Amino acid sequence: MVRESQSGLRHATGHMHSVLRRARHAWPVPVLAIAVAALLAAAQAQPVPSPTLAKGVWTKLAPMLHPQNEAATVIVGTRIYVMGGFTLGTDGPIDRVQIYDTAKNEWSEGTPLPDPVHHHGAALVGGKIYVVAGFHEPFPKRDPIDLTWVFDPATNHWDKRAPLPSPRGAMVVGAIGNLIYAAGGEHRRPAGAPVPKGAPPPYEPIRDFSVYDTQTDRWSALPPMRVARDHAYTGVINGRFYVVGGRDRPKYDITTVEEFDPAKGTWTEKAPMPTGRSGGNAAVLGGKLFVFGGEGNEASPIGLFNEVEAFDPAANSWTRFEAMPLPRHSLITATVGDRIYLPGGSTARGGGPNITDYVDAFEPAK
Repeated sequence: MVRESQSGLRHATGHMHSVLRRARHAWPVPVLAIAVAALLAAAQAQPVPSPTLAKGVWTKLAPMLHPQNEAATVIVGTRIYVMGGFTLGTDGPIDRVQIYDTAKNEWSEGTPLPDPVHHHGAALVGGKIYVVAGFHEPFPKRDPIDLTWVFDPATNHWDKRAPLPSPRGAMVVGAIGNLIYAAGGEHRRPAGAPVPKGAPPPYEPIRDFSVYDTQTDRWSALPPMRVARDHAYTGVINGRFYVVGGRDRPKYDITTVEEFDPAKGTWTEKAPMPTGRSGGNAAVLGGKLFVFGGEGNEASPIGLFNEVEAFDPAANSWTRFEAMPLPRHSLITATVGDRIYLPGGSTARGGGPNITDYVDAFEPAK
């Protein structure tokens, strides 16, 4: 729920009732009817004050060594790994890994991915980095994959692990304990399946939900989400897995929030996101899921969302914050300490020449 003030409208309506009580005994019926209509119009025209936006502090940081978007990320200590995705000057995915040291505000090159990929997921378990699924090929001709890789920062070595139950990309991924969860995403549309108006014929979003056991190297299917979607937002809070927003082309502004409880093995729908959107990113800070930016805003000339909104599972409510200073989609988000870091992304719908090396950090005002 989002609370919004309507005190101006209530005041106008109360004033109208007071006038009507006095006029009922003094005015002829036709005149009274005209007065009622005029007062109702005036009351409805009263501007409703906008909800107060929470404040945050934004800090511009050292730019990336190379522009990058549609990448995956993990946090190892105080260092943020940005892996794969796209960069300027190439149509296909890259194997580049850039590492940001939050203590030094410095970037360095990391060990490349074993396989160039974009729209993939990543998670950290037991000090090792797992990279899950994604797409090969440029985005218009994207090819969903089912690969799982693991990287050990201590040895700088990548190893292949068991594949997902089926190929997919643009899903959301998160870890709880030794388990890695992958929800939704996009796969190839089955032959003969209907194609909704405005949807890309070769692809469709999915409800699939799978879990990978890092100790047994095995994927298993779990109960699917209620809503099929790709390019959603995600976070893990208090042992529960959240999927927020997303898209089902041509719809880019899904608002649905679902919570998965591993102890019960069930999904529960939560308060919807105030601004439906997809293709941005999210991070957890202080027990809340902060959602940044996104793509598909038809009201914006650049097609992007600049909204910052935070979901509090404990209260099942949302808080709106002041807008991002530089709206982006396909950016990275990572929480270290009391800051959320936001490297890269694209400054306009799509990617291409708008992929950026811009980096800033967000802190909710205290």
